[in-house]
Amino acid sequence: MNNIQEIETSVGTFMAGRVEFYENGTVKSAEPEQQVFFSHETGLYIAYDNTPLKDEEHLPTLEFDPDGRVKALRTVGTGLICRVKNGAEAGSVLRIGAEWRPDPRDTGANVLIPIRIQFFENELLVTDSDGQDHHLPLDVYAIQVDYLTDNIVMGGGCGDCSTCNGCCSVQ
Repeated sequence: MNNIQEIETSVGTFMAGRVEFYENGTVKSAEPEQQVFFSHETGLYIAYDNTPLKDEEHLPTLEFDPDGRVKALRTVGTGLICRVKNGAEAGSVLRIGAEWRPDPRDTGANVLIPIRIQFFENELLVTDSDGQDHHLPLDVYAIQVDYLTDNIVMGGGCGDCSTCNGCCSVQ
């Protein structure tokens, strides 16, 4: 990552690359060097994308509004357990988290594809590993954050086959 610098944001001070700024000087987007934790009314999120695709896609791990609030994040370390609160489907559960998929670069390996979570006033919009959008109104869903710590460790994808346990093989 080029141009690593220390930046101050609403979620703390951290080292990041590919930092973009708004005209008012606040951070627009950044690629953190380490995990960054973000507290939201629905839970504590880990903004972290250590996958090999992040540098090719040029999609930022953290995005901010001009006023400095977190607008969106990409993560392999945070999943969501979403339960319908009321109605005929009350109690039904939707789980969303980063998943292993065939490498879009046609390497023959599988890679972990992060999810993107956008934060709105009364809703989360989550783009899953397959590119499908899930609108999660907070008055409809009880959101529980699920920590996917194995994904943080394994997010770099396949490579050292001598220690392979098959976790990234095609299912």
